[in-house]
This record gives sequence, structure tokens and C-alpha cells, in this order.
Amino acid sequence: MKCGLTNNKMTHTRGNVIVEEIKVGDIHYEFEYNFCVKTEVITKPTFDGDCWNWKSKKVNGDTIVNYSVNPNYTHYSSKLYDYEAYAGCKYI
Repeated sequence: MKCGLTNNKMTHTRGNVIVEEIKVGDIHYEFEYNFCVKTEVITKPTFDGDCWNWKSKKVNGDTIVNYSVNPNYTHYSSKLYDYEAYAGCKYI
């Protein structure tokens, strides 16, 4: 089995966002090393045969963030949440 899509299993980020349910306009928070990036989804996730890929834009800037999640290696994905999971983090 190449990607895990044939068993109807949903793909999650390390922050437990379900990739297949991401919609344009969703707000996500990425936390790492006491820093946070707040982004808004600008493209729906698409599956290229190996990974889910989508783009988000920083809410307080013009930076585009390219996200990618491999269904077989979700433990390497971003700590992406749909809520502010940690208090006291510096927003960048």
C-alpha cells in the first residue's frame, strides 16, 4: 500500500488537524519552539500520490507557507492546530 488512502483513514497533522477536511479560509496556528505562526488557508489540500499539499498565508503579513503531509509519516508533519493550543508563545 503506497499512501494509506485506500483504507479510508484520515490524515492528521501533529496538532490533530484533519487534512482532508481543510477548507479555504480556515485559520491555523503552527507552534514550535515557543513561537507561533497564525495562517489562513488559501488553497485546498491536494494529494499528489505521496503527500497532501496546500498553501496558507500568514495573517499578519504576505508570507506564503507551503504545507505538506505524507500520510505514512504524519509524525514528521507540522504542529498545526485549529485553535491556540499554547499560551505565552511569541507570534512571528
